Amino acid sequence: MLTDPIYGHYNPICKKGNKLRRVLVIVGALSIVIGQGLQTVSGNITSKSGEKLTYVNVYFMDTLEGTITDSTGNFSIKTKLGGSRLLRISHIGFEQMDISISVKPEMNEIKVVLVKSFMEMDPVTVSAGSFTMADEEGQTLTSMDIVTTAGAAADIFRAIQTFPGVNSVDEGAGMYVRGGDVSETTVILDQATISHPYKYESDTGGYFGMISPFLLSGTYFSSGGFTAKYGNVLSGVLAMESLDLPSRSSVNIGAGLAALSLGGAWLIEPGKIGIQFSGNYSDTKYLFKVNGGEDRFKKVPISWDGNVSAVYKYSPMGQVKLFHYSNIDEIGVNVITPTFDGIMLSDNGTKLTNIQWRHLFENGLVAKSSLSLNRFNQGMSMGNFSRDMDDSLWKWRTDLSFIISENIKLNAGFIADDLNTVLAMTYPLDQNDLSEAAETGTFDIDYETRHFGFYAETEMNLSRRLFSTFGLRSDVLDNPRQTEIDPRISLNYRLSDKQFLKVASGIYHQYPQAQYRDEWNGNPNLKAMQATHAILGYEYKAEITNLKVELYQKNYTNLVLEDSATNFTNDGHGYAYGADIFLKGNLPIISGWVSYSYLQSQRKELDHLKISPTDYDINHNLTAALKMRIANVNSLGLTYKYTTGKPYTAAKDEWNAERLPPMQRLDLSMSRVYFFGGAKMMVIYGAISNVLDKQNIYGYIYSPDYSERTELKSTHGRNVYLGFSLNL
Repeated sequence: MLTDPIYGHYNPICKKGNKLRRVLVIVGALSIVIGQGLQTVSGNITSKSGEKLTYVNVYFMDTLEGTITDSTGNFSIKTKLGGSRLLRISHIGFEQMDISISVKPEMNEIKVVLVKSFMEMDPVTVSAGSFTMADEEGQTLTSMDIVTTAGAAADIFRAIQTFPGVNSVDEGAGMYVRGGDVSETTVILDQATISHPYKYESDTGGYFGMISPFLLSGTYFSSGGFTAKYGNVLSGVLAMESLDLPSRSSVNIGAGLAALSLGGAWLIEPGKIGIQFSGNYSDTKYLFKVNGGEDRFKKVPISWDGNVSAVYKYSPMGQVKLFHYSNIDEIGVNVITPTFDGIMLSDNGTKLTNIQWRHLFENGLVAKSSLSLNRFNQGMSMGNFSRDMDDSLWKWRTDLSFIISENIKLNAGFIADDLNTVLAMTYPLDQNDLSEAAETGTFDIDYETRHFGFYAETEMNLSRRLFSTFGLRSDVLDNPRQTEIDPRISLNYRLSDKQFLKVASGIYHQYPQAQYRDEWNGNPNLKAMQATHAILGYEYKAEITNLKVELYQKNYTNLVLEDSATNFTNDGHGYAYGADIFLKGNLPIISGWVSYSYLQSQRKELDHLKISPTDYDINHNLTAALKMRIANVNSLGLTYKYTTGKPYTAAKDEWNAERLPPMQRLDLSMSRVYFFGGAKMMVIYGAISNVLDKQNIYGYIYSPDYSERTELKSTHGRNVYLGFSLNL
């Protein structure tokens, strides 16, 4: 079998390419707008009925300076920045409110009346699953949360890896959700599907997510049991919304050991037209000079990315938004295995263009529609192995939402897309032998198919205590012609004002990757793979504390299995079951969370001729993340992670019979903000990764006869990253 020379993960020839080495640690800059002197904003918050509301979150959107209301509904915030500010007020069970206020040197007092939200209870979206950057569920994962999570490297995917139900099999950003492969989680931005959402892409995902958290206004993540509108994949969904109209013009400049960045916003016409852009150049040469390890690379990791979004708000009820993103990354790694001593070269390119229209009609109908093109190309070579891939995905999506009554909401939508995959590959016939003298085979495909999807679902308050979501989804593939119909249901029963019992179940399908459906090298008659989700959960939800406990079962059928007569069949099957526990606390100065996952996952698929533990069957996963903010200008973050070892194959006939040693990691991040007048500030930030200098083992490389074994350890031990960001 062909093992990855960097992490040692098993890599079937028909799968995506080898994993890439951990190459850089980037900590994002804090997005804080500033001023001079201290001013006080205070006020009182009540409900429409006059009830004084306690534990209401009140904070400024630009600096995250904030507090919570006391037992009388009063609050008070001291701030350095005057002028026009946006104050966000959120509370469980009430509509979120954003208030534009003018902060003056004298006392600023406001009175706020919150209105109860349409749905008194939340739909079931599972575990750490229902995290949002908005406050729709009282759970928040803001851009600032991502940036200040130590070890997340200002990356959305890495931050999500700290949630229960999400495993990582190496030092990369790939998300393995509740026993599912990394390909079983779909990523969506402004209704557009990002088919290759990683930088330095590999068969375990990639080293970083493609989209910066500072480009986003909202993010929804579900680790299972998601409703019909979120698509059809076997495990999870990450749905993001890009920034809307900027509130002011600005320029941002940043630099660090491995990166330079430039960004800004231009408000052409206030409240109507605006443009935002950013660009980043990453060169890890100086990062490795400071921390060591440059000798491992023939070409140190380098990447360029840029994006621009333009928003035209043609009326208070509607807008059009254009978003474009491009990325290029390159790497050359010195590789030494029992059969190969040479260089692995890889380069990737990604482009995403999306235009989205959104409108709220007078009758309450909300319509969103988008047209997108996502293109990806990759070149990779190592010894006698080489691969060139070119993917393009056109997609049109329309979503409609309509409130029928105060207790019933209807969602419906339509999706049409066109996928074309071109792949040319040369591979060793003996998958362990990468030497140039070894025998090789070739693999070429040019595959195109169209897909159509329809869904309809209702959200209903069945009673004062019981909320439900019923949905039905249908997907149609034209090559080969096949139709799937998937029912989904979730129920949420309110035990008390703060306690909820949740159950969810549904059927989910996912079409095999193009290389398995190719007419010559695959099987064009392969059916969609299927997973059935069943979830039972308990939640305690308060404004400053949140506890979730969930049990789940996933049964897989129609998985792809190698076959000597037809190349591949749908005779594979498997299961995953486990428990997720999540406890989060949120106070004005200190916050954090602890997550724990238990997982058992086995499959019979590809060349697994009998059911056996998957490569990502990590039984125990514990993460603790702590964040502290001091005097509004300093922040400190700590993240500790412990996981039991993943399975590995120690002999030809004992597939995944052994396990790697447990892995531990402690990361630290720090930042300090300097204010110097007007809307100007500078942030100096730093991070220490792998503080305990643990040399974790991520796999082994074997010789063809398994007589020699090489350990694949962490890229490097303890390392440091420093940088600054300037906001003008």
